[in-house]
Amino acid sequence: MKLGTVIGRITLSQQEPVYRGGQLLVVQPLTRDQLTGADTSPVASGSSLIVYDQLGAGQGATIGYTEGAEASQPFSNPAPVDAYNACIVHQLDYRPPSTT
Repeated sequence: MKLGTVIGRITLSQQEPVYRGGQLLVVQPLTRDQLTGADTSPVASGSSLIVYDQLGAGQGATIGYTEGAEASQPFSNPAPVDAYNACIVHQLDYRPPSTT
């Protein structure tokens, strides 16, 4: 699982039936520096991805997402999904190991 920040939402005029009940989010993966509190903006060019969400994450939320074959596991039928929102993070406490 990876962590990212929701930076946008995609609205579809037509969709696959498997997508009903959810939404597509634009997510910026968090870097190690951002986990320790560094600013999440500006967004790095070309690093965002599209994540399917059934949990209702909103703009600015931190989420945990999976990619690849694991992203399609929550669906009972085959789904064209590359990334899936597995959780909404309410609190993050990260202390990197000391280098001494």
